[in-house]
Amino acid sequence: MSEADPREHWQVPHLAALDYDALLELFRSLDAPAPGEIAGEYAGIDYLGLTDETFGAALDRVKAGNGSFWLGKGFPGDEGDGAAGYNRLRRPDGTVSRCDRFGVHRGPSPIDGKETLFLKYSDFDNGAGGIGFFDEIRKVNDLLFLCTGTPDEGRGTPGFFFLVGPPAPFRGVDDPLSELLDVQGGGDA
Repeated sequence: MSEADPREHWQVPHLAALDYDALLELFRSLDAPAPGEIAGEYAGIDYLGLTDETFGAALDRVKAGNGSFWLGKGFPGDEGDGAAGYNRLRRPDGTVSRCDRFGVHRGPSPIDGKETLFLKYSDFDNGAGGIGFFDEIRKVNDLLFLCTGTPDEGRGTPGFFFLVGPPAPFRGVDDPLSELLDVQGGGDA
């Protein structure tokens, strides 16, 4: 019988083959990437799960995009102090949008208390920020990252997705003045 592949050789199918509980256990065993290690645009893959329920939820997310499809995330290579990343979306006309920004931070994980790299959407004025979406990133190997996405600033039930390198260069959002919060207090609090 062959031995299992060592984790440094894992690819997306190794993660996709795991059930939810095994992914959560693996996530808890992994460490956050080193500061500055995540830089550039990474391919993103949604976890489909292994049940009719999880496949259905993934299909609902695709349908909710109304023809737009999530391609992945872009990271500046910096953390904290205004560092911001974005999502890449393929639009129905074939163009790629860089939008749906998030703050890039390091701190304790709501899932297990370990230091984590987290993406805080409420740092910006967008749909994901409106529900307090909160992503966490843990390193599987140099080209593969296991991530969670959780509503309510990390207090909800996490879902999983994967980020895959090698990354393309970071390009920044399409409109740097979009999605900014009203910090002057003129908006509703």
